[in-house]
Amino acid sequence: MIDYNEFCQKDITLRDYQQLAKEKIFSKWNCVDNILYQMPTGTGKTRLFTSIIRDINVWGLRHNINYRILIIAHRSELIEQSSRSLDKYHIKHGVLAGTMKDKRDLTQAIQVASIQTIIHPSNRCLIEGLQFDFIIIDEAHHAVANSYQKLWKFCPNSKKLGVTATPWRMNNSGFAQIFDAYIPSMSIKEFIQKGWLAAYQYYSIPSDSEIIKSIESIRDFDIEGDYKSSVLTQVFDTSKIRAQLYNSYAKNALGKKGIIYSISREHSEHICSQYRSHNIAIENIDSETPAKTRENIIKAFKNGEIDIIVNVDIFSEGFDCPDIEFIQLARPTKSLVKYIQQVGRGLRKNGNKRCVILDNVGMYSRFGLPDEERDWESFFYGNKIEHSIERIDSRNNRNLKEYPNMDLSEGNEEMILIQNLNSLQTPELKDFTQTVPEETTYIPQKDEKYHFFITSKRFYSGRYIIEENEEGFFIVNTRTLNKMLLIKMKTMHGGVIIVSKEPNKKSFTVIKTLSISTLHTAVSQIVGTLHKDGLLLRFTSFDKSQINVTVTV
Repeated sequence: MIDYNEFCQKDITLRDYQQLAKEKIFSKWNCVDNILYQMPTGTGKTRLFTSIIRDINVWGLRHNINYRILIIAHRSELIEQSSRSLDKYHIKHGVLAGTMKDKRDLTQAIQVASIQTIIHPSNRCLIEGLQFDFIIIDEAHHAVANSYQKLWKFCPNSKKLGVTATPWRMNNSGFAQIFDAYIPSMSIKEFIQKGWLAAYQYYSIPSDSEIIKSIESIRDFDIEGDYKSSVLTQVFDTSKIRAQLYNSYAKNALGKKGIIYSISREHSEHICSQYRSHNIAIENIDSETPAKTRENIIKAFKNGEIDIIVNVDIFSEGFDCPDIEFIQLARPTKSLVKYIQQVGRGLRKNGNKRCVILDNVGMYSRFGLPDEERDWESFFYGNKIEHSIERIDSRNNRNLKEYPNMDLSEGNEEMILIQNLNSLQTPELKDFTQTVPEETTYIPQKDEKYHFFITSKRFYSGRYIIEENEEGFFIVNTRTLNKMLLIKMKTMHGGVIIVSKEPNKKSFTVIKTLSISTLHTAVSQIVGTLHKDGLLLRFTSFDKSQINVTVTV
């Protein structure tokens, strides 16, 4: 009996978590045939399964066994990416896909194929004749489709490995009916903390905005359960909303290289016109774009000749460009897979890059922020989860994060900073902090009944300071020393409180970050907003527990 642990070789070109993943996969193959492995977008799943293929190939050669291996995917970009990765490892292979006919070579034991080609009736004898020993499915959240089920039928005795960033289905039916075991990787948060994924700034419209209300009112869905594109076009493809798209880009990401996710080809063209009117180098791509044209646009984008590409679900999967500096979401979706895959395009590590995410349709209020802990294992098994993926109107969800109310002018959905994962030493965060006058009269004293005690710097002309202890957040008048509780909430002990001045000069956003000891993995969390109303201060907490509470200190 074969011990698959013997296949696994030390690969010094892999990152530590990739090597560990490979060891787990080979070990699990001793127990089951079909494995689903989850790892976030941008963490190197293609690199991982290419190393696995090399190990299988090498072990087979040493034991005079010519293992047949199939890598399967549903898009030409994924096929090309897998083929390039195999070439880097100097692994000979053939390609069975309509877009790469020049690499068709059935004599090779290793084949990369599109699912459409491999299951086509004309190729039925081909797949039955090859009888693959190992099958690797890229973007395996698609593996429940009928087309993929034929692989299980045609190759019942093969060892199968599915890899995906998002083991989730809209109908919550799970994957346990086709995969025997699930193996998770670290979470997005851990990958960012360890420096394997890029930090980011997340801007969005407030959770009670008119745009989100418009999304909630939509009742027309397509066959997959997502919003119908025709309805989204009617609601969002307007000159006013397109102007808001550009304004948020100009304010928060001007000059950066990025991707915009749109609703339709027509919507993409309208967005391009809006941006080109401001002399932005922008192009659009969709499923109808000729292959050669698409190739030229992507090449120009990677070479820096184009600043922005607008696309319709083309770059949700299989697009590798590490120097993407911003992502803009201009299309609402009910799919957690699309949301995570799209924002994940900007999190691939590239030096000290910090990605800007512009969520112009408020998807964080439905799915949570990119680095949120998600119970992927429950999604794999299709279990009913206490908290809904869709967070809108989920009042009973303890994990629901609401964000501050903002005064909105008619037709102007103001973008606000929702989360900031930048280092505290960056100039952007330093600018948030208000200068403290030398003649400070408030010197905070440690109260022995508290385990921790921190304060912000002064704001509102040095008149106030935010203080946090185990009872919650307080605002303190630095001259009279009067103190008033703003909100009770559980936070990380210690840390830094930053008071950020909003553009209208009447509001301040209170931000809590992790401690200085975790400086390079600092996470920023909005606590609430303070708004000056005449001589009064009004406070709105992040969870709406206190709205426009008058502060008198």
